[in-house]
This record gives sequence, structure tokens and C-alpha cells, in this order.
Amino acid sequence: MISLIGPLIMLVAGLGFALGAVASLDLGSFRRMGPGAFPLLVGGLLAVLAAIGVVQGLRQPETALRPDPVAVFGVVAGVTGFAIFTPLAGVLPATGLAVFATSTAIPGVRWAHRLILSLAVSIAVWLIFLVGLGMPFVAIRGM
Repeated sequence: MISLIGPLIMLVAGLGFALGAVASLDLGSFRRMGPGAFPLLVGGLLAVLAAIGVVQGLRQPETALRPDPVAVFGVVAGVTGFAIFTPLAGVLPATGLAVFATSTAIPGVRWAHRLILSLAVSIAVWLIFLVGLGMPFVAIRGM
């Protein structure tokens, strides 16, 4: 039963985001999506994936693994660092920092690979969100 806690938390969070988007944000249309379309889509997708996890957990119960404190710290540091660092330095350096910090949760990844991954994800964010979609983010503060 302990192995169901994570998927159940994700299910509640996904449903919360989806319902919050429907209740309080304009969804727009397929041609012109409103501010609620993305939270609805992501929340719904998270809820579906979490429901699959709950069903799998009920079919094949697993014993819960002990949490790795380094991995937990890395993920928390990555998310917190992104939230704090984005307004200070811009979205690209914050993305690089967040990916580098959260990659500590993956065992056996070398420092050089973490740097390459951070750079690659930052470039992908730049290409997708800033160049492709034209999102009004500050890429690098001061530039």
C-alpha cells in the first residue's frame, strides 16, 4: 500500500490543476488557446499517468524503496534554484542550474555528462520556447 502514496498524490495534484484551470481560467479555442489550456492539458495528462500508476500498484504491489537523501535534496534544490534563479539570471541559466542539480538523482552520471545535459536542455528550451513559440521570457538577464 505504501507504493500507492506517490501515484495518489500525483493523481490529486493533476486533478487539482485540471479542475482549477477549468473553474477559473479561460480555455480559449483550438485555434487560439487561452491561459487555462496548458494547465488543463498538463493536469489531465498527469492525472491519467497517475491513474495508470495506481492501477499497476494495485495489480502488482511492490515494497517501497527507501528514499535516497541525495536524490531528494537534488530534486528539491533544482526546483527551488529554478524558482529563485530565474528572475535573477534569466530562464536559460536557471534551466541549466535546475537540470544540473536534479541530475544528481540519477545514480552513476558523471559531472561532465551533467554539464552536457544541462547545456542541451537549456538549448532545447531556447529553441522551443523562445525561438519557436516566441514566448516572452528573459533568456539571460542583462543580454
